[in-house]
Amino acid sequence: MDFDALVGRAAQFSPDSMIIVEKTDKTGSNADILYANNAFCFETGCNSDKGVACQVHVELSESDFSNQAVLYVETSKDEHFSFYVSVTELPEQETGHSNYYLLVGRPIGHSHSEGREKLYSDIARKFIELPAEEAARSAVRAAGLYFNADRCFAARVDLSNNSHQIRYFWGRTQDIGKEGFPRDIMCPWLMERLRQNEVVTISNSADLPEEAEYLADTLNSFGAHAALVAPVLLAHGTLWLIGMHFDTPRLWNEMDVATFKVVGDLLGNAFTQTETVWSLRETQRRFSDVGANIPGVVYQMRRNASGQTNFSYISQGVRELTGWGPASMMSDPNLLKRIIVDEDRLRFLQTMEKAGETLSDWTIDVRMHHRRTDELLWVRASGRVHRGANGDTVWNGLLLDISESHKAEEALRVSEERLRRILGSSPIAIGISDVKKFNLLFANKRLAEMYRIPKGNVIGYDTRKFYTETKMHRRHWVDTRRNRQISSVESRCQRADGEEFWAEISTRLIEYGGREAILWWAFDITEHKIAKETLAHLAHHDALTGLANRRLFDEHLQTAVAMAARTERAGVLFYFDLDGFKGVNDQHGHDFGDWVLVQVSARLRHVLRDSDIGARLGGDEFAVIAHGIDDIHAIEAVVDKMQQAISAPYVKDNKIAKIGLSIGVVRFFGKENDLQKIVTMADGAMYQAKQAGKGTYRLINMPTLESRTAIS
Repeated sequence: MDFDALVGRAAQFSPDSMIIVEKTDKTGSNADILYANNAFCFETGCNSDKGVACQVHVELSESDFSNQAVLYVETSKDEHFSFYVSVTELPEQETGHSNYYLLVGRPIGHSHSEGREKLYSDIARKFIELPAEEAARSAVRAAGLYFNADRCFAARVDLSNNSHQIRYFWGRTQDIGKEGFPRDIMCPWLMERLRQNEVVTISNSADLPEEAEYLADTLNSFGAHAALVAPVLLAHGTLWLIGMHFDTPRLWNEMDVATFKVVGDLLGNAFTQTETVWSLRETQRRFSDVGANIPGVVYQMRRNASGQTNFSYISQGVRELTGWGPASMMSDPNLLKRIIVDEDRLRFLQTMEKAGETLSDWTIDVRMHHRRTDELLWVRASGRVHRGANGDTVWNGLLLDISESHKAEEALRVSEERLRRILGSSPIAIGISDVKKFNLLFANKRLAEMYRIPKGNVIGYDTRKFYTETKMHRRHWVDTRRNRQISSVESRCQRADGEEFWAEISTRLIEYGGREAILWWAFDITEHKIAKETLAHLAHHDALTGLANRRLFDEHLQTAVAMAARTERAGVLFYFDLDGFKGVNDQHGHDFGDWVLVQVSARLRHVLRDSDIGARLGGDEFAVIAHGIDDIHAIEAVVDKMQQAISAPYVKDNKIAKIGLSIGVVRFFGKENDLQKIVTMADGAMYQAKQAGKGTYRLINMPTLESRTAIS
């Protein structure tokens, strides 16, 4: 059977798990899987095509009043999953079986696909919100937690000698210290694969080849039996990598490898930046304890208890850096402050004061004027503060000319462009807007495509135009500012050309370019919404005629009884089947008979009011629920309209059919507790009409407190 055609192609791409099962026992708790879409196969790790012959055992709980149930899944690997699903019995005329059911839902608890998308978006967001090093450290931790690793790390390898240094580390137990791995030389077998841009998967260290014995020993020294290692960045004789250890063997699938590779690609941006940052830090450490002959300026500044400040030492390098000699600086302690440009002077003083108060290290970049050349130089001031034996506050500082670091700034600019490219190629629509003016400051390609914004109008595009209703933008804006974020809100949106669609939107309040901004990320869920609405319609409507099915009929009948009680006006149930319909099937075949049923439903809709409910209860049995027709003459008028419309001949392809109606009519008054009794009495009234010669009707009033008599 073509199950794809039965549930619709949307099922293959829906984030909801969809399966078709055949119940194998009377209670329905045991079932066999006949079909499963991609979402279900991914969640359970099933690799079989469409889930057919999937090696899983499923049990289905009893459905509640809204046909919701819990599906329990046990895989061949003794993994257990639970899904909260809606249960829909598939029409027998479509499947040829009476025990086929469609189950639609999502896992109870954490979903693999949702977790993977959250991992990507969290890492991308950290790169926007945090400095590169902090973002990379956060990403390493997020990857370790996502894969449930025992250790996750990022390392920098010097390709000249294959030595490595751990730069970022996360572990459930801090078993890697500052010294890094016990072995600081990388395994040649591993390096050969990383140089070829290969993700190395190790399911069990005991299965590694002989040439990887060095790597196996390293893993065993940590008690690790499985690992994932991926190259991240190869440049300037350096290889960055990300790796994870697992203390128990583990099998890897393609999705694990692909996910780990994406994490590595995102980290590549941060590692490009940290190459420059680490280089500068190592330079500062090398010069921190060196004397007066190093490039730059070494100085010591003191402040005594009375608040007087002076230089106790300043190296000869100050002449080359500023044009002023050491004697001039030491005789006028405020000279250094004066040669700093006005815009940077206050920041410099505040930084120095804070370091003096907290006895902490400091680093700040400022611009200075050179005395002789009038050149504007960028200078990095850094150092340490301690309290002298006599109570003086002592600043031991270093001034370095970093004007030539424009190369480093260019590297950072290239790195930022790489981040933009990563975000630009993301399947997630991402944008950043000004929190006050609402216009876009950044948008990736996917966001522009989703909203169909013309290329030249993306930056500056008004985010209020994202929504079909401006008040929805206002609500999201207010909620974001109040709660600092909104998460996965489904909203009706519109593209720039006016087409409406559904989107799932999340936001976060961030700082961008020195100002407050809103980070947006969104998914187009239009197809998902259509698929859900289609399945909901199938669950409540007859597949052949489109009229309400038995389930929806029962719900509307219950509502009509409640309305009769509330309004104190009787409701009416018209119940009928088609006189002579069996002969139509016998004479012209079931295809023609099905066509007649479709025409009957169309004629019935034509004579009904918008508030009336028409239903096909099975075969050639139909019902109509009406309210506010409590007068006998009004009831007879409805009966006449239905009989005239439906009794007219049916002609198609030289085939003619004539059918009639026998109608049972029941009036109910809102006192009825047993809905089935109303239907049973309507069926009895219809039988009386048939006994009277067909083509007529019989009316029965449901008994009330005042009257227990039946009128026919």
